[in-house]
Amino acid sequence: MTPIEQQTTVDTVTFEVVSSALHSIAEEMGVILKRSSYSPIIRDMDDFSCALFTPEGDLVAQADYIPAQLGAMSLVVKAIIERWEDRITDGDAFICNHPFLGAMHLPDVNVVTPIFVGGRLEGWSGTAAHHIDVGGVNPGSEGPELEDIFAEGLILPPVRLSIAGVENPDVISIITDNIRDPLSTVSDLRAQRAACVLGYQRLNELAQQYGMDVVSAVMVRSLDVVEKAVRNSLRDLPDGTGQAEGFLDDDGIDGPPTRIHAKVSKRGDTLTIDLTGSSAQVRGAMNVPWASARAGIVYAVRAVVAPDLGANDGLLRAVEIIAPKGSVLNPQAPAAVSIRHNTCQRFADTLIRALTDLWPAEAVGSSTVSFFCMNVGSTSPVTGRPAVMADVVGGGTGATRFGDGVDGVDTYMSNVGVMPAEVVETNYRIRILRNEFVPGSQGTGKFNGGMGLRREYEILEHAQRATFYAEQTNGSFAPQGAAGGTAAQPTRITVIAPDGTESVVGTKTSTTLQPGTIVRVETAGGGGFGPAAERPAELAAADARDGRLVQA
Repeated sequence: MTPIEQQTTVDTVTFEVVSSALHSIAEEMGVILKRSSYSPIIRDMDDFSCALFTPEGDLVAQADYIPAQLGAMSLVVKAIIERWEDRITDGDAFICNHPFLGAMHLPDVNVVTPIFVGGRLEGWSGTAAHHIDVGGVNPGSEGPELEDIFAEGLILPPVRLSIAGVENPDVISIITDNIRDPLSTVSDLRAQRAACVLGYQRLNELAQQYGMDVVSAVMVRSLDVVEKAVRNSLRDLPDGTGQAEGFLDDDGIDGPPTRIHAKVSKRGDTLTIDLTGSSAQVRGAMNVPWASARAGIVYAVRAVVAPDLGANDGLLRAVEIIAPKGSVLNPQAPAAVSIRHNTCQRFADTLIRALTDLWPAEAVGSSTVSFFCMNVGSTSPVTGRPAVMADVVGGGTGATRFGDGVDGVDTYMSNVGVMPAEVVETNYRIRILRNEFVPGSQGTGKFNGGMGLRREYEILEHAQRATFYAEQTNGSFAPQGAAGGTAAQPTRITVIAPDGTESVVGTKTSTTLQPGTIVRVETAGGGGFGPAAERPAELAAADARDGRLVQA
């Protein structure tokens, strides 16, 4: 960007119009990706994000799909710029899923396209989407027991998926020969590229209407506006220090609980976040690559300090981060990271509690961080071809001083929908027997947390390899209440054998399930807020009428 462009003056009305247009482009990219994708986890569960970036790779506008990808995608763009430099050409599309080069875990694949206007690189359009399989030991490419990234699937540093507008057949061949369901994966990659092309076209149209110097100036100012708003919000809050700790049930294998610790200090308009007290990186796949830890910080700071703001990289200018290398929140390669999202959820909860320890007026009941996931290597009932199911089950959000929590949603950094039973049963040899709320799973108080979910999967016709995992099966780590509210119930996973024998299993398992086997999960609800004696009579009557407090 030239000094002349940096000095371009944009009036307030034009800034608002063009800034809104940038966000609208990101949203429209999301519509294209959702409607063009092949896999249910993208098409039906919305596990993806779309964004626009400055020429230098700073996130400037992102559609609100998955908060876990907020604050993460720009690291991939910057890795592309560093690796390819002046070899980037108009029409290129880059692919990357490398967790130690800016990505999150291998199934979250980034496709990014440079945007040229008038022959000059003026920005980037990017997508990140969860793919149902990228190879590795287990169907779904996740495994709590895996001990290095090489067991988790195909690792792609920033390489060209397309070259000057033409799909790169060599990369496509490498991908298709290393995964279980190439039809789904390649189709989803093409949908991501189509979304990026739309972003390219729309930014060029915006530049044609307003001039690229104005659009560039709006990008720069958008970052400055978010930074200023965060700093203003921080100035209005008291100075001080807060801290909190949280624990994962284990290290993903058979190790002890893993500690997550956050200390926050606020002075003037700057917030310092120190993660020094967290455990060293662990043997299993619970480690969080830096991109995901960074995204957790963006999420928590936005949620507590500036919830009304859009998210871009300007937010982090007001935040100083201390995160020792080699910790579970900033591991050294080649640490396994495929189950990192459970740790991300625990990190988000811990960081929010640290911030509300500093500012008690902002306290809320904890939401579930169980994040139950069920990956199954199945076959299609329609075609008979291999098909991998990846499903996620949410739980309850915590209550606040304003009211009850929300029942049965994917909380904190995630925003994934539960896959409809009809989609499961028409795509995989699996039947959904139950999908219902769990009365009594929520914490109680003046306001109650949201209820968790009960979901049952029956394996049909043939043996199928499955990986399923969750957190908070240890009652000591169940979602906490706030301001006198009680904790929620822990998560429970039960396997029912074909002969009807029931067994409560460990939190994280990779195993082969025989036909007739049922896996039942009952996720944690959210923590309560305030003393139960203060619950309004009309809400207590509704609880009794609806059977919400019957213990499971």
